[in-house]
Amino acid sequence: MNYISNPFFPIGLKKPSNVKDLNDSTDILLKLLDFCPEYMPTDFYDQKTFAENLGLNSVLIKDERKRFNLGSFKATGATYAIGKMAYSRLGAKVEVSLENLRNTLRGVTFVTASAGNHGISMSVGAKLFGANAIVFLSKNVPKAFADQLKNIGADVKFKGDSYEASMIEAEKYARNNNYVLLSDSTWETCQSGVDVMEGYMIIGEEVRKQLSSYNLNQITHVFLQAGVGGFAAAIALSLRKFLRQDAQIIVVEPSQAKTLFLSLQNEKPSVAEGQVSTMGRLDCKEPSWSAFYSLSKTANYFMHLEDDYVEKKLKFINDFGITTSPSGGAGIAALIYATENQIFEINEDSFALVFLTEGKI
Repeated sequence: MNYISNPFFPIGLKKPSNVKDLNDSTDILLKLLDFCPEYMPTDFYDQKTFAENLGLNSVLIKDERKRFNLGSFKATGATYAIGKMAYSRLGAKVEVSLENLRNTLRGVTFVTASAGNHGISMSVGAKLFGANAIVFLSKNVPKAFADQLKNIGADVKFKGDSYEASMIEAEKYARNNNYVLLSDSTWETCQSGVDVMEGYMIIGEEVRKQLSSYNLNQITHVFLQAGVGGFAAAIALSLRKFLRQDAQIIVVEPSQAKTLFLSLQNEKPSVAEGQVSTMGRLDCKEPSWSAFYSLSKTANYFMHLEDDYVEKKLKFINDFGITTSPSGGAGIAALIYATENQIFEINEDSFALVFLTEGKI
């Protein structure tokens, strides 16, 4: 376990010219949500008993475990990106309606690789807007997850020994067949993940509205778990619009996959080496390029935690009625670590904001 301060905040590192910026897409987000009858904000609450146990003023929790009944924040990503494409194709030619949007992408095929919830989100989005979905899985992904994707209507292909290897196969397959590669990450030859990340800003917009019953200036610390960094980058960018200037944003990774931590140290996207982490959806060895450069402007600290520590703290938070996976609870575990070790200037006056990004798996 370790942490580093971000010396580039708030200017950020200079990014390569081929890396797209992560932009505030609130206007398009809200327009698309108007066409989604199943949309409703996820829960947001103050866990007072938990805060008292940690010796903090307040612990605010944004709970993504029931998002679109898919069990993860990822439901807002690929589905939004596909909806954005449908919306842009429809343009001003016809009246914009849910029925028209559903017919706009017929004949389009989306391809991705997934280690978890992104594949579900893309498959649901493709089905919603009349498109096809092909999801590449590594050989380590359970067959039960493949069956879940098939039940949604996706075509599943097992390729590669890791997420990174299956993504290489997905990119090649999409290119050879003139399909649309829709990753939840970005790299030198693929920037489609920027639209996916913008979809996560739905969560940030909800937090802004839900915080209206609290004093926005009281939020002092935000803990954001990260795999490739897309969720963390989108939420950090959203929150910076309304939180106080001295609020501390801390990015949390598994020690076995501290790719953003290393990237900051090396001042460029860098590959992490490590064993398989039990924080499965965060077990990403390569960062999203757009997410990394965005976080270099918006995050104050980068830290990583060992698997056994997170698993131990999940048992602790379960006593407070908080059930989640190691991936979904990594931010809360990081908050506990910060209070135990008195880092990030956290104290009895602190108001912390954390996210439950998925349910118990």
